[in-house]
Amino acid sequence: MPDSPATPKHILVVEDDDAYARLVRRMLEAEGFRVTMARDFVTALPVIEGSDEVDLLLADVNLPPGTPHGVSIGLMAEGRRRGLKIIYMSGSIDTDAIARFAPHATILRKPFTAAELAAAIKTALPAE
Repeated sequence: MPDSPATPKHILVVEDDDAYARLVRRMLEAEGFRVTMARDFVTALPVIEGSDEVDLLLADVNLPPGTPHGVSIGLMAEGRRRGLKIIYMSGSIDTDAIARFAPHATILRKPFTAAELAAAIKTALPAE
């Protein structure tokens, strides 16, 4: 999936469930991606605003109460990084609700397999 082993695509994963975050990280690293993890908006923002290029944001929609949800993080990220590709993950939120806020969003239903994740990323990050 990544263009070459020398230049792996960089994926920022926003996931608050530690076990699921570890699983997703293993899936992505097995495909050769460079992965940065964030638990919430506060930890994702410095990565998004940093000088390091992020190719794709993979954000859980349902984050802890009192924090911005994944769609809010995605919309904020798009405003700061034009052209950033985004995939939302959700196991409990109606995908129609997500589509109202982000009509062109790619939505990956949890739980998903490594093959489903790889296919979603391949669609979001077509070969250059």
